[in-house]
Amino acid sequence: MRSFFRKKDVMLIILIFVVLIFSILASEKKGSKVVVQGRDFRKILSKPGTYDITENGRFLMKVEFDGNRVRVVESTCPLKLCVKTGWVGPGGTIICVPNEVIIFFEEKTDYDTVTW
Repeated sequence: MRSFFRKKDVMLIILIFVVLIFSILASEKKGSKVVVQGRDFRKILSKPGTYDITENGRFLMKVEFDGNRVRVVESTCPLKLCVKTGWVGPGGTIICVPNEVIIFFEEKTDYDTVTW
């Protein structure tokens, strides 16, 4: 009588599970660097903290990065839409038109944008 699984089948199933677990763990490291890009500057935030964004000595905004998400805490723009955007994770973008600043995650994600 023949068994349902042979030894090779069990080894193949175990190998597939190991590959799946490693691919899931590797995909969770996305979005660790934030780029703050303006007209004449490009600043990369890689460590958690609060950063002042200036251009030619003029204060534009204060950005907080917690290692996984980023937000604008303070801005000189009139409507403060960038501040009202709140926390943004990988795949999200904060755009401040009056200050001409774009904040986004440098690493590629599985999706292009986040809606809510």
